[in-house]
Amino acid sequence: MTRLPVLLLPLAVTACATAPMAETPAGRCDVTIKFASYGAGIDRELSDKVAATVKSDRDIAASARQPWGKEGEYDLCLTAKAGRGAAVYERYKAMLPARSLKAPTSIVGPNGERFESIGPM
Repeated sequence: MTRLPVLLLPLAVTACATAPMAETPAGRCDVTIKFASYGAGIDRELSDKVAATVKSDRDIAASARQPWGKEGEYDLCLTAKAGRGAAVYERYKAMLPARSLKAPTSIVGPNGERFESIGPM
């Protein structure tokens, strides 16, 4: 059995996590917002704000919540209406804080563009 060197494993995991336009039960993900945790749950206030905006956003054709963690972590897959992917990305990117002491949050756009809230240092 061949083992991957320990240094290559994080690169392989990162490559899988950043792929844009993934297929989901809701269709393709033009924009993916990732709500993660530092160990005490996601930024619930931001999550609720994003969810409320998605409900009334006329540029979104479909959305799907994909849970993956034990502390409420999930990915929010947004499928934009034709030609609106970049606008949806910019709108939700503007909602994410530049720094967050609560929890890390990131967004991946339709062309692979990415933004991440910077954590505590």
